[in-house]
Amino acid sequence: MLDSGILLNYFFMFGAILLAGALSGYLSERVGIVNIGIDGMMCIGALFFAIYSSPVLGMSNYGFGMIIFPMLLTIVSTMFVGTMHAFATIKLKANHIISGTAINMIGLALATFLNSALANILYDGNTKLESGFVSFGFLGNGIYASSIIMFVIVLIIAAFTYVFMRYTKTGLRYNAVGENPNAVDAQGISVIKYQWIGVLLSSAMAGLAGALFLFNVQTFSGNTAGLGFLALAIMVAGGWKIEWITLISLCFSLFTSLSQTNILTNMGIPKEVVFAIPYIITIVVLLAFSKRTMAPAHDGIPFDKSKR
Repeated sequence: MLDSGILLNYFFMFGAILLAGALSGYLSERVGIVNIGIDGMMCIGALFFAIYSSPVLGMSNYGFGMIIFPMLLTIVSTMFVGTMHAFATIKLKANHIISGTAINMIGLALATFLNSALANILYDGNTKLESGFVSFGFLGNGIYASSIIMFVIVLIIAAFTYVFMRYTKTGLRYNAVGENPNAVDAQGISVIKYQWIGVLLSSAMAGLAGALFLFNVQTFSGNTAGLGFLALAIMVAGGWKIEWITLISLCFSLFTSLSQTNILTNMGIPKEVVFAIPYIITIVVLLAFSKRTMAPAHDGIPFDKSKR
């Protein structure tokens, strides 16, 4: 019974993190900008959240209700990383994959390098950064109300994004930028503006995913255990559609949660295999869906106004 309760808690935790990360990729690629730098942005987000929630700033002293401020600050701060990606891919028309790879490398390296030094300053001599906030509202069997709240908040964001993209004029234009930016430009609509908005929103969601990761895991080692790459796989498997991305995020959350409990090891499956399950499934999913799903038609292609 205990393992099943812990499994449910992990399900809500990873569900929120993975869905937020997948939405990050979706928001960027729907305007034609590939963002494989989600994991690096999540590392930066976790780093910022550790700083803003530290006892030095004191916000965590006022309880869980104050978590909104460190998370908002984390989102805004991570958007500066998004600005780098947007500048490289939109202004300089650099290769999107190379820019995203650079962000992954920089994010991981910076978070790892600063981890110990900042922990010593902000967390009273610690060797690793941690979240200043702790899970609250123990509901029994390893389940926390805070995990459910975070999960519901991200689900609401996903639902809002779905309605916005499908039923509003701005959302339809947003989608059109990734499909045929020259047609959008011919209507007098700024493609560049939408692309900048898309990348900034993408980095904001990656920052939120990083903050959720640290809040749930509590101790930061400088990386997010590859969850940003899992989120990228979820977006591809979901065919760049919100409803499928949400459903597949929940499936991946279940697999990832199983790897964190003793349920499978008690069935005789080696622990090494259990830990590898989410990543094995990622490879299988990418092989199965990469040729069957259709990315936005102009995804990864620099916008050239002269081709209108």
